[in-house]
Amino acid sequence: MTKVLTFKVEVEELESKIWRVIEIIDSKTVADLAYTILATFDSLAYHLYNIKHGKDRYDCMIAMEDYYGKEKLIDADIIKLSKVNFFKDNKMVMEYDYGSTITFIITYISSRDLEKGNGRHYPYIIDGQGRGIVDDLSIYELVNIVNDIDKKGRAVHNFTSGYERTIKYDYRDYDIKIDNDLLKSEIEHIKAGYEGYEE
Repeated sequence: MTKVLTFKVEVEELESKIWRVIEIIDSKTVADLAYTILATFDSLAYHLYNIKHGKDRYDCMIAMEDYYGKEKLIDADIIKLSKVNFFKDNKMVMEYDYGSTITFIITYISSRDLEKGNGRHYPYIIDGQGRGIVDDLSIYELVNIVNDIDKKGRAVHNFTSGYERTIKYDYRDYDIKIDNDLLKSEIEHIKAGYEGYEE
């Protein structure tokens, strides 16, 4: 029986300000969970990522020449979430962008049986706060910007990152309905980017 898994995902160092509660079915892969996180946190998804769970490291498996040491990497896009042994309050750590790393803390909350006919509903954001991240900024820079917004009461930072898209970043500007309306198409776009590469 397919299960619906619920996770709370927080940006490390900004846990109380930028977070989501995500529901996803366990027939999806670890990579699908990563793509959902990158989509809902407003990432451009053009950097490497990994998710660590206990001793296991699930990786996007791109640019393997960049890895050193004897750490065993598991291909995130072939392992289904149903094969990962979750228990209540179990935590995973997702690292994104190894140059200006943003870390997400992923906490497993619960699971329930999927209601018949509802599989296309997931993934789905059931709660959240904070707009997301800005690519190519370190967490230290992002924390300073969030603190500056809190201090001044308004957004004052413009960024042109990635694909020359200029934004005025205000972490308080999050709309869960818009997020869910765009989520699945964003995930498909991200999935194609990571899994459509040529080896």
